[in-house]
Amino acid sequence: MHKQPKKTRAGALARSVKNQAVKHFLVFSFVLAAASVSGESAVSPRERGIQIPENPEHAWISPLAAESLLLAVEDTGGQQLVAVGERGHVLYREKGADQWHQADVPTQALLTGVSFSDARHGWAVGHDAIILATADGGRTWRKVHEAADEERPLLDIHFQDRHTGIAIGAYGYLLRTGDGGASWQPGVVDPEHDFHLNAIAAVPGDLARGAEGAASRLYIAAESGVVYRSDDGGSHWRILNPPYDGSFFGVYPLAGDRVLAFGLRGHLFVSEDAGGHWRAVATGTEATLTSAIGLDGGQILLTGHAGALLLLDADLQTVHRARLPERRDFSDVIRLGPDRVLLVGEGGVRAVDLCSRFGPDALPGCGGSASRNE
Repeated sequence: MHKQPKKTRAGALARSVKNQAVKHFLVFSFVLAAASVSGESAVSPRERGIQIPENPEHAWISPLAAESLLLAVEDTGGQQLVAVGERGHVLYREKGADQWHQADVPTQALLTGVSFSDARHGWAVGHDAIILATADGGRTWRKVHEAADEERPLLDIHFQDRHTGIAIGAYGYLLRTGDGGASWQPGVVDPEHDFHLNAIAAVPGDLARGAEGAASRLYIAAESGVVYRSDDGGSHWRILNPPYDGSFFGVYPLAGDRVLAFGLRGHLFVSEDAGGHWRAVATGTEATLTSAIGLDGGQILLTGHAGALLLLDADLQTVHRARLPERRDFSDVIRLGPDRVLLVGEGGVRAVDLCSRFGPDALPGCGGSASRNE
């Protein structure tokens, strides 16, 4: 399965997190924490239905976890969807089901990224340089890496098979494993700069899910208008320079040499030669863009802050715009069906029927279903 980008942003509270990643994961977490503290009553956690594990390091089990801040979601390639977010929350649900279940997780750190190599084996990353692993499709997790003293959060992770993975994060932080996460070694993307590494994604078709022994072309979205590319599975990286100085929070490779990079203030760039040359695409929005996913017919859906939804035509030229009425900030997206997606971010999970947002003019497959309920 094509790895979906996971993103970050700067925002109104950037100054308060200046010594951390200064990205939207952190801003989100502080905003939500402040709101939670200001609104809490004297009711105890147990009276609110929260289960507190015996081990104080483990995440609390909350009946409202599916409505909490979630930053990444993944289709495992089997029958499960898995989402991760604040306070060590990991949620899973069966495809086609409505109810989310909270996993047993040995951390309360903010989790920012998740990647599965097959239906059972997955990894999640987050603050305190935490890396978690699961071998049962996301139901239970174990800790395989932690380095809280380094004060460099991990922001995304990509596994190309059950053994080979890369985790990236703030200040140029990169970790590699070749043994399924049993051990991790530091790596270097750019020896000249310590830019925040915000999202990592692989070219689809380079490596089928679960296949082993093949190198993959990878891209990393970073700050200061920088994108990195590796043609050997992450051993070596080259700098790509789209004509932009702001932060990129997502990168979305397509088959062949086409790739999208997107980020602050609605900026979207397209390259058709693997990052050698770039052109800007007018999006008509200043909302920060955080994630992208391919749809039938070659169209691409981009999502972001303030409920922004952008539909990029298959020719990578024309953008159709829509906005969700609640105007929440969303950070990741996966497909649920031909014209149906699942968003995660502020306020938890949100299923969206794209036909009800764009209609048949933008999505020809919708036919007369544009008015159907979500």
